Amino acid sequence: MTSFGRASLLIGAGTVISRLSGFVRSIVLVAALGSVGSRAADAFSTANQLPNNIYAIISTGIITAVVVPQIVKAASHADGGRAFVSKLFTLGTTVLLGATALAMVFAPLLVVAYAPNYTPDQLALATAFAYWCLPQVLFYGLYALLGETLNARNAYGPFTWAPIINNVVSVAGFGAFIALFGPQTEVTGWTPGMVTVIGATATGGVVAQAIVLLLFWRGAGLSLRPDFRWRGVGLRHIGRLAGWTFLMVLVGQAAGLIQSQLLSAASGYGPAATTSQ
Repeated sequence: MTSFGRASLLIGAGTVISRLSGFVRSIVLVAALGSVGSRAADAFSTANQLPNNIYAIISTGIITAVVVPQIVKAASHADGGRAFVSKLFTLGTTVLLGATALAMVFAPLLVVAYAPNYTPDQLALATAFAYWCLPQVLFYGLYALLGETLNARNAYGPFTWAPIINNVVSVAGFGAFIALFGPQTEVTGWTPGMVTVIGATATGGVVAQAIVLLLFWRGAGLSLRPDFRWRGVGLRHIGRLAGWTFLMVLVGQAAGLIQSQLLSAASGYGPAATTSQ
């Protein structure tokens, strides 16, 4: 089998197993919080979707369409692109940390923006979940940077298989919640410990998904060290290339927000009705 065939088989198998494990994750989550009509599930779904939306605004499309070609180009440098990758990761981590910090500060406003029809109790629960879930912005970004850099070095498997780790952590954590507290579909009666188990499970899976990629870093001939000397990274060039992509993603997110609010108002069900299907 050719190297291309092996890579295709590895990616295909990883995708199938990831989908299957994700399906199991959804089943366990529904068993823990319920689905359509569950106010607790709606609150968690809103909070857990926030980091995805924020990450999409700041990174989706930009990393794949803009950053990866720059990494491939830097591979021709005398050091194999190691200095460029270190600068890029330092810059990316700084931006992601800033975005995560801002999101945490404005967490209550973000929840209201995505769920204006929630009751006070439901808003309170969704906000509590949001404080646990919003750090995912940082780790989604690191996962994308690490994975796409490995892809640029022809190491395709880890990026595809890492989400399975996320699903395994989630199944274990949500299963532990059921064992400890039983199913919870209402927004009243939640203790800090219950919120912690659900929130830490959701974010812990994303953390594990990102960190596991570091295990393959040296094998791809890469190394990382903080480097704040960003001159030479090509920020101006990257900014020009990313501008239109950023604008399109921003418009798409705004349209998605409006659509989500309209569907929720029309159906009488919250976001769990769509995310569980």
